[in-house]
Amino acid sequence: MSDWKQSLQKTRYVMDGLLLISFMIISAPQATGVPLHEWLSIVFIIPFAIHILLHWDWFKQSFRRLFGKLPAKERFNIVWNYLLYLMMILGFVSGFLVSVALLPALNIDLHIQDFWSKIHHDSCTLLMPMLGVHLALHWGWIAKLTKRMFAKEVSS
Repeated sequence: MSDWKQSLQKTRYVMDGLLLISFMIISAPQATGVPLHEWLSIVFIIPFAIHILLHWDWFKQSFRRLFGKLPAKERFNIVWNYLLYLMMILGFVSGFLVSVALLPALNIDLHIQDFWSKIHHDSCTLLMPMLGVHLALHWGWIAKLTKRMFAKEVSS
């Protein structure tokens, strides 16, 4: 494997790990408190965007392949990833609209509506099991890359 492809895989691996850890932290507002939860959620957008950019080739290819002939497992994986992406976006947007610490700190006066509170709660509650399925679907890649990342280099 060429050096740049290997570097890209290592970057993806490290960034995906950071994304998972930061997701776990922001998913526990009971532990961090609501103000920190809201600020960390804003910061979380950065590794999330990097994740999307690092896997952009997959996004482009999967969208094209989705309308072709595919095995059911692969089609499910593609649809699941898009649903997870949409659920994350829904969590971001609804979280911003129900912010009790972030918006006032930014001098934005917005009346919080129960509708958006329910959407935020329900979408974010669904994210954890959806992420579990996402990780299970990509477990082969994760295990293979973990093994490669921590393997000792053999000199030739």
